Amino acid sequence: MAEAHYKLDNLTVILDHNGMQIDGTNDQVMSLGDIKAKFVAFGYDVIEVADGNDLQQVLDALHAPACPGKPRMIIMHTLKGKGVSFMEGQVGWHGKAPNAEQAAQALKELED
Repeated sequence: MAEAHYKLDNLTVILDHNGMQIDGTNDQVMSLGDIKAKFVAFGYDVIEVADGNDLQQVLDALHAPACPGKPRMIIMHTLKGKGVSFMEGQVGWHGKAPNAEQAAQALKELED
């Protein structure tokens, strides 16, 4: 609320919204409800990025004209582990690192 109260229109907050928590999906563990509506209620100018894994969509949101007197929230809908076959969409990778073999495979897949 402070950001909107003080009209911090030079502030941009980015939310990586992949729909997952450490123990499961948001809806299974604790639903987040309507995130956009919550930030609008707190006085933010909210932009939703349909594919937060698409760099052009992210850049477009970052370069969108500012809303005078309002902080900005960019909600990026992403796919956890995008581009790595064994990580993509998998909750289990939320809080653990790959071993050396997995890391090598992930890097190879991301370079292709």
